Amino acid sequence: MPIESIYSFLTYPKNHEKATDTIDGLHIKPDKGKFSKMLSEVFDSIKSRRDVPVTFVADDQINPTREQLLTFFANPRLSTALPLARSLQAATPSTAGMGLFFVCLGSDAGKPGKRSVLSRFAADEGVVATKNGGALSVEFVEQVFLKNAHTYKAATYRHEAGKSDAWKGVATDRQLNHGSKTIADYWIVHFLRSELTTTAAEGTRRLAMAMKEASRSTKDLQVRGEIVAAARLAGNLPANAMTIDQFCDQFAMSQGAKYAVKAAVKPARLITESFRFDAEEFIRHVPYKQVELDNGATLSAPTDKFEEVFHPQMVGDAHAYSTQGEIVDEKLRSSR
Repeated sequence: MPIESIYSFLTYPKNHEKATDTIDGLHIKPDKGKFSKMLSEVFDSIKSRRDVPVTFVADDQINPTREQLLTFFANPRLSTALPLARSLQAATPSTAGMGLFFVCLGSDAGKPGKRSVLSRFAADEGVVATKNGGALSVEFVEQVFLKNAHTYKAATYRHEAGKSDAWKGVATDRQLNHGSKTIADYWIVHFLRSELTTTAAEGTRRLAMAMKEASRSTKDLQVRGEIVAAARLAGNLPANAMTIDQFCDQFAMSQGAKYAVKAAVKPARLITESFRFDAEEFIRHVPYKQVELDNGATLSAPTDKFEEVFHPQMVGDAHAYSTQGEIVDEKLRSSR
């Protein structure tokens, strides 16, 4: 369905010298031109792997960004879209540079209520310099937008008048580069004041359990070795947003290892659900790595320290391990 309203703002990083100035805004009427058509593609974009479900974080059922969004839904105009632009500017780090921010409103055929898409496009400094301090114009906005029309951050929310909804939305980041797979924190955490719908603990636990089950059930020693190696290195990962699928890609797992891990995720749709990785939570669920040798020996140590505790070396086709330490406990057991 065509966009009904477009509001555009030029925003700066929070520490920029112009961040304290009045934010320039412009109400643009949708037409059949190239600009409106391309912005409509953002508004109606199909779901991609970079889309993640997000939920507003509430303090006593109040979230400032959601309140601003509801005010805009109730009375869409430049003055009600402006607070959202201010919030974005206050959250934008210097590394993100200047941006062209859009607040768009429209509806979808057959669905009640309205849908709003908040999107930010990088603004080229050279193009912005041509503005010379004047007010925003449609021509200027089009010039900036068309230069970066396919790289943007966005968030989509739906609202039906009279309902306490719009708590959940979908965020995306199509400005990713250098192999990064994570949405910038300033967009989700600081601007939207949101978190991924799947909590860090829940998503990380799901990943750990899948890897544990995969390593237990596979009979392929190479696949098992890949999974165990990834588990050992996972403790060093930063707290970035990812999916189980992306975790496997990050460690360049073979197709066999990926299949084993993903086959252990039930239901399968959770493989592509985003969560923020929590290294401590991961280690909590896979705390020990265990190696069994054909001579009856069983070696066990903390997953992230196994190679520090046991020093391996090859002796012909066999594996030899050495270690040393003080005995702190010794017992007989009926099973391993």
